[in-house]
Amino acid sequence: MPSSNQKFQGFDAAFDSFKSAFTVPILEGQHLVFIGAANQFVRTSLSSKDASSRASPIAVTNEMTGFDGASPELRLLSSKAIHRLELWIDALVSSEHHQGGELPLPPLDVLIMLNAYMLSPRPFLEDVRVRDLPQLRTFPIKDIAARIQNGEYQPTKPDLDSWMQMVKVPFDVAQMPDAVDIHCPRCTKCLIVKWEEANGNGYGQAGFKTTCPSCPKLVVNHDALCAGKFLTDLSTCQRDHKRVLMGTLLDQKGVRDDIKAGRVIVDEVVKILGKSPRNDLGDELSWSMDAILSRLKTSKNPRFQTNVVNDQFRSYLNSSPFTADLVEKTFSYMDFSEAFRKDGWFDGSKEEASKVKALTTAIKDFRAFIRIVRETNEMGFVSHELDVVWHAHQLIGPQKYRSQTVELTGGLLDHLSISLFPDTQETFDDARLSFLETHGLSRISCAPATCITDGIRTTTMSSPAGPAAAGPPALTKAANMDARSTPQMKHP
Repeated sequence: MPSSNQKFQGFDAAFDSFKSAFTVPILEGQHLVFIGAANQFVRTSLSSKDASSRASPIAVTNEMTGFDGASPELRLLSSKAIHRLELWIDALVSSEHHQGGELPLPPLDVLIMLNAYMLSPRPFLEDVRVRDLPQLRTFPIKDIAARIQNGEYQPTKPDLDSWMQMVKVPFDVAQMPDAVDIHCPRCTKCLIVKWEEANGNGYGQAGFKTTCPSCPKLVVNHDALCAGKFLTDLSTCQRDHKRVLMGTLLDQKGVRDDIKAGRVIVDEVVKILGKSPRNDLGDELSWSMDAILSRLKTSKNPRFQTNVVNDQFRSYLNSSPFTADLVEKTFSYMDFSEAFRKDGWFDGSKEEASKVKALTTAIKDFRAFIRIVRETNEMGFVSHELDVVWHAHQLIGPQKYRSQTVELTGGLLDHLSISLFPDTQETFDDARLSFLETHGLSRISCAPATCITDGIRTTTMSSPAGPAAAGPPALTKAANMDARSTPQMKHP
């Protein structure tokens, strides 16, 4: 049996073969340049709103997580950007750029969404495999950083020309039309709805609500659109036995496709909901994703216990065509970027030597972080600087990231936001702390983060006692749960 040192020598060799993606120059000169530009873009975009948005343009915070949601203005901006990302991806799939060659870059709001999308490694990998998106397999951070001058993104003429030719909407998100085309979830009739309404019923608002002339009894809202997304996919899966529902393609560890297991889920859902035609089933369930989940939860099938159902069908808790909830991811990402802004990373107030030291330490701690996951199947997570290192690793592309984290930890290491799971904390036990101290890892303090590895969602957050100045806060973990977690319903 190999000694502990021999095991770590093998681990270190594997880690060292991957770490060229997150050196200090790359982190500071590319990733943090992008994070700063993204933060400045969002703050500038929202500063034109009313006084309340200027007072709190990014997020509504709380003392526990530092993040509890977002301003309505950020929700609206995110929803428009997600729509534009969808248009851009659809154009890529059907254009010659999909076949190869240099990929012109889209607007910054779309890049922010793409970044948030790729920082959901498991959902993103599933979508890439299902939709065959080879051009999106790496995040073009070097090219993006080259276009950022003094914190502002400056697209090239080919970028502008390609966008207009392929997507045919204004490059500047602020110049987007005030209405968007959506489809009735029941009859698929095209509906033109405003992004923003004074009563809060616009498509980019949490209280979205409209009607369809052909379906007068149906209230078209985010919940109904989620139900339509689910029922359409379920109907497709019934016709095509090679298809599975969103979020069920990969096996539990994320190592390989598992269509057989996905098909079992389809069959069990059909048994519970029935084989009625799509629209009849939708009418029966009031075109409500909440009602669909409730029906699954109240069945006697042990596969669909409450926590499993919310988790298994997370992909249908947002009405976009993407598996990941990019509105929620954007909220968390902007809160993350605010931590750097407030610490002086973007305005020159933080000394260069301090930045280099923080990033150098973060790279070392990232190695320790991965070792903790590998050896304990739990997660000790640290600073925002370490999260930048983790982001850089994820952005090498979903296939590479999966193969590398499988080699390092035994499974695909997912990346989720602690803001969804504020009530699942407990301290590490003595054995866990003993392991960390034995291998010199106990200096790692905790900040918001979660991941899924080997079917266990693990999470950490800062000690309630306060910042690390008084000594590193206690490492924490989440109570062991099923493969994924159970957020409340979130809508764009």
